[in-house]
Amino acid sequence: MNEYKLMTVIQTKEYVYIRIFVNETLVNPEGLIRLKHSELDQLFRDLFRGSKGKCIRLKSINT
Repeated sequence: MNEYKLMTVIQTKEYVYIRIFVNETLVNPEGLIRLKHSELDQLFRDLFRGSKGKCIRLKSINT
């Protein structure tokens, strides 16, 4: 079963810019993914359910 990490790198009032890791491998090395806050929440819920709880959200402290 895959393990997911959604790392918030930049957060604005409207958008969140994230990196996604699957099994400790960065899946978007070409750049950050921009999502609205509600889209990130939905993505997290979907991945959390699909992975049976092996999904976490992180905030980068090196921004």
